Amino acid sequence: MQIRNISHNDKKVRSEIAELVGEPFSWFERFKMGGNRSPRFRLIRASTPIEALLAVDNRRWHCNIELRPTGILLAFRSLSETYAWIVPYRNLSLFKSEDYLTLYSAQYFAKLVWDDRDKGAKKFLAKLMSCKAKVHKDEAMPA
Repeated sequence: MQIRNISHNDKKVRSEIAELVGEPFSWFERFKMGGNRSPRFRLIRASTPIEALLAVDNRRWHCNIELRPTGILLAFRSLSETYAWIVPYRNLSLFKSEDYLTLYSAQYFAKLVWDDRDKGAKKFLAKLMSCKAKVHKDEAMPA
């Protein structure tokens, strides 16, 4: 499981994230996509490493998701630090119900509150699925 503190502008952490899920999209690419970040989701359950970080803070747990070329960053705050769970698309599984969106990678997960009436969340999920499908299609094609 890849969880990194992204509060500080650390070159080692930035390069590690770029190696796993790609460099951030350029301004023009983000503009063409209509944005690459999700609306804020309420996080209600997560794997032990994430919950351990969140448990020290007595606020409600919130997160957002950033799309990268080959994966996602699920970002959340604990006290005054920002952390990111780094998940390549090839390891990402999504399960959506009426009330929840659950992201899995290996034995780790994050369960988010989902509102089917939220148009921004629906648009973001469509972008996420499109990016994930594109990466899987590109990996399946022979060089």
